[in-house]
Order: sequence, then C-alpha cells, then structure tokens
Amino acid sequence: MWYIIDMSNMIQLNSQQQQAVLDTEGAVLVIAGAGSGKTRVLSARICHLLDEGVSPYNILAITFTNKAAGEMKDRIERTSGCTGVWASTFHSMCAKMLRLDVDKLGYGKDFTIYTEVESDRVLKRIMADVPSADPKKKSEYLWHISRAKTNAMDPREYFSHIDGIENDAQEIFTLYSRYEEELKRSNSLDFDDLLLKTVELFENFPEVLERYQKRFKYIHVDEFQDTNALQFKLVKLLAGGYGNVFVVGDEDQSIYSWRGAEIKNILDFKKTYPQAKVYKLEQNYRSTTSILKAANNLIKNNANRNDKTLWSDISDEDSIEYYEAYNDRDEAEKVAKAIDVLAKNGSSYSDCAVLVRANSLTRQFEEEFNLNGIPYKVFGGFKFFERKEIKDALAYVRLAINPADSESLLRIINYPKRGIGDSSVEEIVRAATSHSVTVYEAIKQDLVPSLGKKLSEFVKLTQDLSDGLKTMRPSEFMQFAIRRSGLETFLASSPNPDDQNRLENINELVNAVAQFEKDNEGLGIEDFMQSVALVSDTDEMNDDSYVTIATVHAVKGLEFDNVFVVALEEGIFPTQRAITAGDIEEERRLMYVAITRARKKLFIINSRSRYRFGRTEYYAKSRFIGEMSGIKQSLRYSNSDYQTSFGGDRIKLGANNLGSQPFKRIDKRDAVKSDVNYDAFRRGVKVKHVKFGDGLIVETNGEGEDKIAAIMFKGLGIKRFALAIAASSLKIADDEEF
Repeated sequence: MWYIIDMSNMIQLNSQQQQAVLDTEGAVLVIAGAGSGKTRVLSARICHLLDEGVSPYNILAITFTNKAAGEMKDRIERTSGCTGVWASTFHSMCAKMLRLDVDKLGYGKDFTIYTEVESDRVLKRIMADVPSADPKKKSEYLWHISRAKTNAMDPREYFSHIDGIENDAQEIFTLYSRYEEELKRSNSLDFDDLLLKTVELFENFPEVLERYQKRFKYIHVDEFQDTNALQFKLVKLLAGGYGNVFVVGDEDQSIYSWRGAEIKNILDFKKTYPQAKVYKLEQNYRSTTSILKAANNLIKNNANRNDKTLWSDISDEDSIEYYEAYNDRDEAEKVAKAIDVLAKNGSSYSDCAVLVRANSLTRQFEEEFNLNGIPYKVFGGFKFFERKEIKDALAYVRLAINPADSESLLRIINYPKRGIGDSSVEEIVRAATSHSVTVYEAIKQDLVPSLGKKLSEFVKLTQDLSDGLKTMRPSEFMQFAIRRSGLETFLASSPNPDDQNRLENINELVNAVAQFEKDNEGLGIEDFMQSVALVSDTDEMNDDSYVTIATVHAVKGLEFDNVFVVALEEGIFPTQRAITAGDIEEERRLMYVAITRARKKLFIINSRSRYRFGRTEYYAKSRFIGEMSGIKQSLRYSNSDYQTSFGGDRIKLGANNLGSQPFKRIDKRDAVKSDVNYDAFRRGVKVKHVKFGDGLIVETNGEGEDKIAAIMFKGLGIKRFALAIAASSLKIADDEEF
C-alpha cells in the first residue's frame, strides 16, 4: 500500500518507508536493502522536516559523491520548493568548514587541496633526499600515509603502531614526517587531511564545534556502510548537540574495506546510540522475485549482518539463466550470442552489463564484442589494450622488433626504475638530436658518457630481447620480455593492490598472445602486434547504445535490465586471497551487489577451464552459485559436445529455487528467425567482412545457429566468429576459392 507524506510534497511511500520518514527525533538507523528506495526516503524525510517548519539552514545531508548530492538537492527543491539545505560529500563539507577556521590550526584560509597526483609528486621529491627509501615503494609509502591519517595517527603514533611489523617502519616514519612538514610549509592539505584536520579543529576548538552542533539540528548520512572511522567520528561530533542523526545504509552492500570503510559502523550503531530506532526497508522496486530469491539465499550465509529478506511485487519465477562454459573462449562467445539475441528482440545494448571480479577478465569479452560489432565500454578500468601496464609490456616488444622506435624506448627506459631520471632522458634526447641519430643509437654509441653503466645495462636488456625474438615462440617471448624487463618482479613485489591487478592484466596479455599463437600456427609476435594495432584502430564505437563491461565495484548504485555475472569460479570470485585468508564475507557481499544490479534477467556463468598464466587452469565453480540456488548440480561434458556446439552442457538449475532456464532457451525460443544459409559458410570459402576485409574460412564447427567459423584475415590472423551474430557482417565472395 502506498502512502503520501503531506499533500504539498507528493512523495509516495510504502508503510516501512513512511514509518522511517515520520520518526524525526533522536538517532534512527534505516537498513535499506538493494533497490528499496533509500534515496526516496532520504528526500522525503528532509521534505517532511521542511513541511514541519524546520529551516533548511538547520538540515545537513551527507552523501558519498557530488553527483548524489546534486541529485538530492534537485529532488528536494523540486518537491518542496525550498533551497538552502546543506547537501554535500564529507570532503566538500570539511573543505567548506576549514575555509572558515583552519587558521586556528596554523594554516592559511587560502590553502591548496592536493590531489593524488600532487601528493605523489611531493613524496617523490622528498624521497630523493632519503637515501634509504626505495623508489619502487613510493605507492606503498603513500598508502601507509593515507592509512595513518584515516586512523588519526601522527607520524610518531603510526611508527609505534607498525614498528616491528613493517620492515620499512623507519623510512615510513621519516617520509610521513617530512611529507607533513612540506604540506604545512606549502599551506596545503591532501584529501585525507580534509577529514583529519576538521576532526582536529572540532576537538581542539570546542567553540567551533558548538557552532555547527547548534546549526545542524537534523543530520542525515547516506551509504552509511561505506563510512570510515574518521567519517563516523565527524558524524558523532556534529550530532552531539541535538542527537538527531538519521543514517541509511545496507551492510550487505559494504564492499570497500580495502579503502578504509568500516562495516562495524552500521552493525554497531545501536551500541553507539542505544536508544536508536531501527527500520528495515525490504521491498525491492528493481528486480524480479527469482532474482531476489537468489540474492537472499546467497547473503544469508554471512554471519555479520542484520537479518532481512528482500521481496518484490515484480513476479517472475523464470528470470535467471545459468551456463557452465567449457572454457573462457566459449564463455565469451555465449555471452556475445545472448546479447545479440536480446538486441534483436528489442533490448538496447545499454540494457546489458557484463560484470567481472577483476578487470584482467575483460579481454575475452572485448575481443568477442569487437569481432561481432557489439558496441561496448569498459568501466572500472581502461579497455584492455589501453591499460598502462599493457602498453608498457608491448613497448618492450615493439623495441625488440624495431630499436629505432624512440617513442617505445622513451616510454620504458626508466620503467621499472633504473636510475635514468627525466633530466637524464632529456640529455639523451638532446644528444640524439644533435648527432642526427635515433635515441637508441645515441645510447649504443655512448653519446652521454656520464650515464655509461646505466645505459649499457639497458642496451644489454634490448639485445637480450632482440635475441629472444629470433628463437622463441610468440607466447614464450612475451613471457620472457615481461620477466627480463623487470616488470614481473616489480609488480609482484609491490604490496599495492592496484599493482597486483596490473600483474594479472600482464599475465592475461600472455594469454592473448598464446591464443593468437594457437589460432595462427607459424605466425610470429610481429603478426600479433600488427593484429593488436589494426583491431585497436578500428574498434571505436560511435553508437550511444553500448554494453557495459565493468568490475562489480564500478557498478554499485547502477542497474541494468540484463546482467551477466561471469567467471564465477573458486579462486576468481571469490578470490584466492579471500579464500586463503578465510575472509569470504566481503566477497559474498560483492556477489550480492552483482546480483541485485539486475532488473529483468540475470545470467550466471562459470567456466570449466581458463587459460591463465601461460597454461590451462581447471576451476571448480564458485560456491556462490550453489548458495544462490541451495542445490547441487552434477555437470557432464564431452569433447564431442564442444566440437559440435558452443561447448558445455546446458544446465537447468532447480525451478523451485533459481527458476532458471539454460542459455540454450534464449537462443531457440527468443531468437529472431533468420534466413541465413549457414551451410554456405564452409571451409575454403572466401568471405568479406565489413570491418576486417577479405578472409578465408579455414575451419567450421557446429551446425545452423550454433555454427562457428574460423576465418583467416590478412594482417590479423585467424578470428573465430559465432555465425548467428556475425553473418550480417559477412558475405560470401564471388570467387569461393583463393
């Protein structure tokens, strides 16, 4: 049943939402399940306060993004006609407060806010004067400084905390101390300082805190499960005046512990505020009943949570489909075909999302979508071949192929660090220009004698790569280049989670080369590089409608009609790190977020095997699949099945749990009837592709809509196409034989 809070604002609420909105005094915790209308509740609560005569000057609303803050302001103004409510992010709020009173802490009110880039540069300069600091650990040192500030520890306190635990404790202390001195001298604050200095201001100057406590009679916090220790401390300090604090969140969607979020803030809210009222929003307005059953079945396996069960009026017991692929290529082909069928039946590409646990898993889908003309964009990371680490690795290959490639040389001459800094590089370039030679020739000819030893080591590296190029298979050489360059050691030894992801991406590059090698016997690494260049140059999509490929973290807060959650295997999702540490609950919350992004259709996919780290790895399906359905499946495979179809058995998961049909159903039931003569696409037939030009079919597998054709293109090697998707982009050439 719907209710309307005051005829003047016309915001419709269900009974659970209404109770939360009308309870305006004291501490209130609203546990808002996915898709349960928490933004509506926050806006309605503020509008209700305004209708009750509360001045907008006395209301504070804190969100986590500027976009969310802007949308909340707009909704409140449209509904109530009132302006002046302070709605902002934590950082924006603190910056505004510090502009008024930061002089009390010894800073000028015209302070500069340093971004991550500027903080990086400051620390780099400082490290140059600290001989014991390891240049390769700059990102690690920055992580420690941020961690210390988030925990409100000064350099001495943080040193006591890590001494005896971190080998670099003394270096971290020295760098943190000098970093703070430099920021103070420059009258600058970094992002962590905005929170930390505001807390310091409130604690050391109670008259400042009292001013804001008197002003903000009603405090609202969105996405409370994502708050860290400092943010919650700020909320508690501000709410110390009237005690009217209204927080909305969902511990089941707490997925940011790696950046300091504390799930205990929401789980222990009643301990902090014993008199707090708690309301649960369990009606979901986004997803179907079967999708919510899967989400509920999954998340109930977590111990650290508030009990709740999402439900929906959107009745559909048949909106989840499950497929276990034979391998990762089969997985990508099947997803592409399902999206193609959805598009032919009226769905927009923008209605579809492919969600991965790590961005190293996007490459197969990118390649498959490129081949079949499916427009896409990658979120939570760059497109695979546009990622820095991939460009770095390929620069070594380009240099081995063509030592005169100065652009590639300059990209990696000091990466990883070799003590050849920017000034040295400028000196080398000047020498090359003055002698009218390439940069590589300038190095070989020792035109900069002061850098003799460092440059001779680099020349030896390039010579080793050139020698390897002549004798090694493409995938073997790619692995050799990554190791000999020092990229593998540098990334593997870094404690920075981003560097671990970069290492996974580089390993996936080796997989890409190995797949090219397998499809194109006799072709070399030069051919692979040409294939990458040509495909990358032609894969820009101008269609406003595109499939989203993203990490699950990147799509929190978004929703799509059709969601494909892929690579659901033990060791991938959940990650091996989580399994080893025995810390699965956040991984399960991440899976819960993935499931609840789907409105109409949820596709669950795992692969029996993947080509990773230079070899075929076999994986057990993720425990999350079983937890969703509550039943166990026994799956069978045969090589003949894979040779004659897309591979893997089509499995139906229990109707009384997931209500799933196998992917085959969407192929046969929903596919638009086609007049394509699949029999015409046979081995030896010459074809023309709208994107890749002339090609020759060298192999086919399967029949009819399941038919796959391997086609050889000049300069690109062999590409595999699912003809049900690709037939519209292919035509049989007049001359059938080369």
